[in-house]
Amino acid sequence: MSNILAIETSCDDTSIALVKDDKIVSCADSSSIKEYSQYGGIVPELASRMHEQNIVKVFEECIKDTPIESITHIAYTSHPGLPGSLHVGKVFAKTVSFLLDKPLLAIDHMMGHAFSYAIDKKQIIKFPLLSLVISGGNTILYKFESLTEYTIINKTTDDAVGECLDKIGRALELPYPGGISLDKQYDSSKIIPTIPHLEYSRNFSFSGIKSFSHTLINKKNIDKIAIGSSCLEWCVDDIIIKLLGYSKQYNIKNIAIGGGVAANNLLTSKLKKIKEIDIHITEKKCCGDNGAMIGFYASLITNE
Repeated sequence: MSNILAIETSCDDTSIALVKDDKIVSCADSSSIKEYSQYGGIVPELASRMHEQNIVKVFEECIKDTPIESITHIAYTSHPGLPGSLHVGKVFAKTVSFLLDKPLLAIDHMMGHAFSYAIDKKQIIKFPLLSLVISGGNTILYKFESLTEYTIINKTTDDAVGECLDKIGRALELPYPGGISLDKQYDSSKIIPTIPHLEYSRNFSFSGIKSFSHTLINKKNIDKIAIGSSCLEWCVDDIIIKLLGYSKQYNIKNIAIGGGVAANNLLTSKLKKIKEIDIHITEKKCCGDNGAMIGFYASLITNE
């Protein structure tokens, strides 16, 4: 039995959740997206300061209906992430752990995303499992044999897919975050030829499509919606090509998708049309960086 307080401060959002026996009791968040829109992206030093400013009120919101003495563990995101942001969460977690005299759990941010598809649905976790984590900072495909035993079978060699889409959106002068704006303006009727896809076994790489977009943007008389839609579709198709290829190679039909880009409408619509494999897509409310996924994974390994 566990009642875990989970703290997530890996990047720009401050999020704290309570997870009791694998179920989310509460989750409070503070987003700083408005602050970053004027810069067109995240500023690490500003992110750290925003976490310092927000973490106490997020904590108070999260536990307002829970007796603090009922908490059994304190979990926090240890890595990967922005060093300053991670430090704020770690110090806060250590302080709460010391004051409550409760065990401290350092959690890998990526494991949180990898199993976020099963939040409040623990029964759907089955192994072996292919889990793809796609976000602004990461594009990694894992093959899990258990909750803690895994192999990385593919990862990006350059930009993560979310980072690539944000940069393309910014180049097209779309509102921040650029990836979300690309998704909103996607028009299938305006797709134009882009660069060819490589074999599924090649590492994820999005620098080529990013360079292609910039080349088109610098030309005259090319519809910006066509450029954005075509580049977004290329990224989505590349992801699906790799998932299908590895599913066949390893004979694994159990696949999970997590991370911020898992909320992309074009990606989810295409994935839902695939019938030959069992694809679990994280709910949109849990796709971004959140304390619920950190607490859920901490609960899984604590109660294993």
